[in-house]
Amino acid sequence: MKRVLSGKYKIQALILMAVLLLTACGSASTAPKQESSTSATDASLTVTCLKAGAADAFVLISDNHVTIIDTGLDKKGEKLVKFLDEQGITRIDEMILTHFDKDHVGGADHVLENYEVGTVYTTYHSKESDDITEYLNALKAAGMEETEVTETISYEADGISFTIYPPKARTYLEKESNNSSLAIKVTFGENSMLFAGDAEYERLSELMSIDEIRGCTILKVPHHGRFNDNSRAFIEYVNPEYAVITSSKADPGDQEVLDALDSIGAATYFTKDGAITISITANKVDFQQ
Repeated sequence: MKRVLSGKYKIQALILMAVLLLTACGSASTAPKQESSTSATDASLTVTCLKAGAADAFVLISDNHVTIIDTGLDKKGEKLVKFLDEQGITRIDEMILTHFDKDHVGGADHVLENYEVGTVYTTYHSKESDDITEYLNALKAAGMEETEVTETISYEADGISFTIYPPKARTYLEKESNNSSLAIKVTFGENSMLFAGDAEYERLSELMSIDEIRGCTILKVPHHGRFNDNSRAFIEYVNPEYAVITSSKADPGDQEVLDALDSIGAATYFTKDGAITISITANKVDFQQ
């Protein structure tokens, strides 16, 4: 009798052990879901400021979205394409051309010829040039039309907010092409970056009427760090923690601009010293060069 009862208890014990093992396996299977949830909070935006001389070329990459702001000179177009290929990029969601000077639009035809592009945002055409003609031909070959920004527009992708501010005038007294520049504010959580194209005195006056650009974390300094009578006031108005100057060794930016940035305590980086990679999360900014 005792042997029969002992065997029964052994069977019950085995059943209990099996249940416990199954329960343990079930608990283990939920662990990857927790990791996935945690990694979702680590979303980031990477802004690469290419070394392109005194010219602008920026690539913004997040989890599911790619934006290009300006494309540098035509002779550097293949360098931009090479960088995009190295990142495994096959589609550009937006290409934003702040204005139509050769050091901003020169590589645009290379982008259009090599990638699918969702939308091309531009300012108005204030001039003609071979670089612009090549861009327009590539745009036509791609079956696309540009979208001229005439009113402030905003959109969001991957939790990142993009706002494009157009020029308020159609003509300017001086340096019309530079003053026709779009300005773009990119915001992710507590951090933001302002791209100010080649805005000069008149356009900077317009931008200083926009309260939303105050306190941007990072400023892409207008016009490669060249000084005008509104430079200091604009830098103080934005009051960034960091500044990026797209420059060359021959054209590093004016000392008056550097002094203005130094006076507000901004850490300043120069593309003449190499490409700059900015990693932005909702509450952190990291620079590498």
